Amino acid sequence: MIKAMFFDVDGTLYTHRIHDFPQSTKDTLYKLKENGYKIGIATSRCRYEVSSLPKFFREFPFDAQIFDGGALVMDQNEILEESPIDQEDLRKLIQYTKLNDIPLRYSTFDNDYIAHCATADVLDQFFKLYLNMPRVKAYEGEKIYNIIVYTNKLEQSDEIQNLLSNSSIIAHTPYALEITSKGIEKSKGIEHLCNRWNITLNEIACFGDGANDAQMLKNAGLGVAMGNAFKPAKEAADMICGNVDEDGIYQFCKEQKFI
Repeated sequence: MIKAMFFDVDGTLYTHRIHDFPQSTKDTLYKLKENGYKIGIATSRCRYEVSSLPKFFREFPFDAQIFDGGALVMDQNEILEESPIDQEDLRKLIQYTKLNDIPLRYSTFDNDYIAHCATADVLDQFFKLYLNMPRVKAYEGEKIYNIIVYTNKLEQSDEIQNLLSNSSIIAHTPYALEITSKGIEKSKGIEHLCNRWNITLNEIACFGDGANDAQMLKNAGLGVAMGNAFKPAKEAADMICGNVDEDGIYQFCKEQKFI
């Protein structure tokens, strides 16, 4: 029996086509709460990157929020679990990306930055996705939860993976790598919350669309990939629902009698 549900944000709850949450999705989440399900989000966005999301996101009573691809687990404003990136791996990565003119974006608890090589193309990508942009600021020793590097050559992705021994890396594209602490991804945050709520992963349903959702979809009792999901998410899922722009979550929850 499903007792809690976790949702990725971009491409799952939130559509970039209109930069909003479809009304059917909003109504579904409120109905799920009314029906007694715990509701959480599991996103690779950092806290700063959700600041420009519509009013619905800020007001909805989520039971938990997992940010930075699983590295930061929160209940309202309280940190329940955090997994910052290894300092030695950070040192190696910053040195490598500086040497090779590779843009490096990093997130702290409150902010989002690009350490160096902030090209107009990278900043434009961020604005199109999040309607905000990281500030340009050299790394100064802060605790970092999530990094994205934008490589210039295919071989650089392999070199970075070989360089970092205490980190996990997900390739969103051959030129965009998401980096977290070793072993950290969204399902790790979900496991922590399961222990806190005294339920099992078999009692969790997860919804997602990206490569960084694949492990949580695989580990959940019910993993649901969006119709617009990328191949790794669809391959990891138990079921596939409709597209984010076609009331996919509403239709699926109705068919499964969650609402």
